[in-house]
Amino acid sequence: MRFRTGVMVGLVVGYYYGAKAGRERYLQLEAYLDQVRTSEAYRGLVERVSALADAGLEQTSQLVRSVADGRPSETPGPFDYVGDPTLN
Repeated sequence: MRFRTGVMVGLVVGYYYGAKAGRERYLQLEAYLDQVRTSEAYRGLVERVSALADAGLEQTSQLVRSVADGRPSETPGPFDYVGDPTLN
């Protein structure tokens, strides 16, 4: 479902920026997007995506720090880099 949503968003954005449908159609799209941007659902979605991105960034930085320090992370992954001679 996420892939389809991403494709749809990509198509809409591509059409929005690349369409040659004229000024009138551009203004129609702009008015519609303004309505979407001011909706409560859109703001909620933006907040959720932002929170997920922040959480992912925090997890990634913790993992990088733990690998750099040579200690195993709290959530072990499929690879154990500690003591790996190829990383020296």
